[in-house]
Amino acid sequence: MMHASGSVWGRVANAGCEASAKIASAPVSRRRRPGLGLGLAMVLMSGCTGSLLESDLPVNSIYVLGAASADGTSAASSSVDLSIGRPQLAPGLDTDRIAVLKGNQLDYYRASRWGGRAAEVVQSVLVGSLESQHLFNSVTAEQARVAGDYVMDIEVRDFQAEYAADEAPPTVHVKIVGRLIRIVDRKLVDTITVDARRQATQNRMSAVVAGFESATQQVALDLAHQAAAAISGDEQKLRAARGN
Repeated sequence: MMHASGSVWGRVANAGCEASAKIASAPVSRRRRPGLGLGLAMVLMSGCTGSLLESDLPVNSIYVLGAASADGTSAASSSVDLSIGRPQLAPGLDTDRIAVLKGNQLDYYRASRWGGRAAEVVQSVLVGSLESQHLFNSVTAEQARVAGDYVMDIEVRDFQAEYAADEAPPTVHVKIVGRLIRIVDRKLVDTITVDARRQATQNRMSAVVAGFESATQQVALDLAHQAAAAISGDEQKLRAARGN
């Protein structure tokens, strides 16, 4: 279920067409690896994309993901300040290319990229989504170096579209492990695992990215509520660590 889905829109500069998302034996690098928000924007810089993994056209589609808006279940805001660390991603995922997994084979869509590296995309959605829930006094990226009470270290284990068959729409899989750390004494407060899957409605790039947005927003919301509960249960220890 999409908790805060915005409108999904696409704009094609010239011919007004969109390619189907096909897996093909194209010269795209492959690696082996173990194993809703106000909307998403698609900016097409020129022309149609062609078949996404087969086209020889230059990269011309850039996608971003929107943060989740308040889901209506937020409790009263706490007084703590929370930082979100720069995510660490599984091998092959920390790139601006949009990852595709078929079995254990990792590939990437042609002619389509994120607006930044995947770590930046995920961190932006997490910061925006957690801030929108009004569960904390503030939520910032750790790079902002704002004094805070807790930091959430982020490990992204899955952030890819998964294909069971070449022509069928993929399932987007996003899995994040968050480690909540009390900053004053560097103690691990809780480890939170959140996981979401979204079936794309079509084997088209706009539908695939909509699946990424929905799944990422869902894990952000789950992370927000579980982190808030862990922080609430840690209040006495935080005061003791501060010497209050």
